[in-house]
Amino acid sequence: MDVLIDGLCRDEEDKLVFSLIRYIREKNLKAGDKLPSIRAFATELGVSQSQVRSGVLRAASMGLIQILPRSGCYVADMGLSKIVGPFALLFEAMYMNDQPPLFHIYALKTTLERGIAKRVADIRTVEDLAEMKFILEKMSTVTEQADMIRLDEEYHAKLANASRNPLYFSLITAIHSILRPSRFRYKDFVSEFPQSLKDHTDLFEAIKDQDGQRAGDIAERHSNRRMRRLTQDY
Repeated sequence: MDVLIDGLCRDEEDKLVFSLIRYIREKNLKAGDKLPSIRAFATELGVSQSQVRSGVLRAASMGLIQILPRSGCYVADMGLSKIVGPFALLFEAMYMNDQPPLFHIYALKTTLERGIAKRVADIRTVEDLAEMKFILEKMSTVTEQADMIRLDEEYHAKLANASRNPLYFSLITAIHSILRPSRFRYKDFVSEFPQSLKDHTDLFEAIKDQDGQRAGDIAERHSNRRMRRLTQDY
């Protein structure tokens, strides 16, 4: 098994973590299955045992595997939250650079939300529409920035949840947690919130009409507008 894409992360431990995840997936291992020994992994990956040991310890700290003294390493219960968690950590690690990569994060968010909007327009239920409308009504009455941000996130989380794809929901939630500080710092957030509310309302109408193309276009324009405004000061 080859080591996962060079350059995906700078730290060798992280490369080994990704190789470990890939191994578990390729071997179709389940929670509780025992992993090969450190020596066997080192031979298979072509690295030193100390490198594998460091990678295993990192994987254990992330909740991906369980180390039992004098017994070995076992696959942990890698539920959805534990799979998405490492992705969120990687996103957050990007903030260690001098300039936060808001553009890259928003580019990902735009792609996700366009796909989410199109899918939700196809499969939305009456209950989904009622919940979306309820959030919009609350958004129309708030005056504090913290409430605006909370409800904006709630609306997008509802859309992601309505897609019936838990990966969409988890990734959007992770992205929100990363973008939240910059949104609080953005000085014009309150004054521009009415435009955001209009975008959300237009998106609701497109989803209500089950017009996937229009819904996707609105979601993309909305996210791109935010991207331009939130990145111009950084």
